Amino acid sequence: MNKYKKVYIEITNCCNLHCSFCSPVTKQKKFMTKEEFCHILEEVDKVTDYIYLHVKGEPLLHPDIIEFLKLVENYHLKVNLTTNGTLFPKLVNKLKNCKALHKINFSLHCEQKDPKYEEKIFESVKQLPKDIIIIYRLWTLQNNKLDKKSTEIVEKLKDFYHLSPETVEKLKKEKNIKISSTIYVDKDNEFSWPTITNHKSCGYCPALKTQLAILVDGTVVPCCLDSNGIINLGNIRKEPLQEIEKKERYINVKKSLQDRKPIEKLCQSCTFKERKYQ
Repeated sequence: MNKYKKVYIEITNCCNLHCSFCSPVTKQKKFMTKEEFCHILEEVDKVTDYIYLHVKGEPLLHPDIIEFLKLVENYHLKVNLTTNGTLFPKLVNKLKNCKALHKINFSLHCEQKDPKYEEKIFESVKQLPKDIIIIYRLWTLQNNKLDKKSTEIVEKLKDFYHLSPETVEKLKKEKNIKISSTIYVDKDNEFSWPTITNHKSCGYCPALKTQLAILVDGTVVPCCLDSNGIINLGNIRKEPLQEIEKKERYINVKKSLQDRKPIEKLCQSCTFKERKYQ
């Protein structure tokens, strides 16, 4: 079996926000059950050390998120979360006791209306164990430049963390900045979810070599960008991951991506490989 650096598990495709940059979900809205999650943990425990509890959807919206994180403690797995952070302050007292939690990515560029949103997250982060990695994402840059919203967030970061003028300058100019021992700011241009178009993008993609994703209905796809299961490689509820990896479509997709000649239309149209892996 292949060994993956990360496996995405979509525990829900429901979200409490409707951000304009997020593509619509065409699959039925669903929350993964405890039994379904445990079955997936049994499968992926053999092939990875890190699971990411998202593809689409807000993982902290799942009513059993704390129980899910506790279940992971029974395996040799660490959990990374990507969240819009709106629910985080209410859950932090429970999250801080989840030993499997390794990293939290906060999408600070999300579209929400609370004027104290960032400060509430910053304050709540202080309650977490110091070994949990925190990434503040600002993915709304335009041509590598801060937009108005990101500029305002940088100012809030500066004030809350008492950042030096040198660090503030780095925040304005560089993409990845460390602002404390375990807290980072990750900046990038506004991201567009891939759709099938006539555009053909070249470049390397690590899908199926170092990562794969499992959607909330059990569908296995090459990466976290195929949120609607267009490249359906099989269903982990119906067949073991080991058998899915032997399928012709899985093998062909993986080889084509390694050869920089993607055969799937969604992969051909995806510009993420230009963004990260050139």
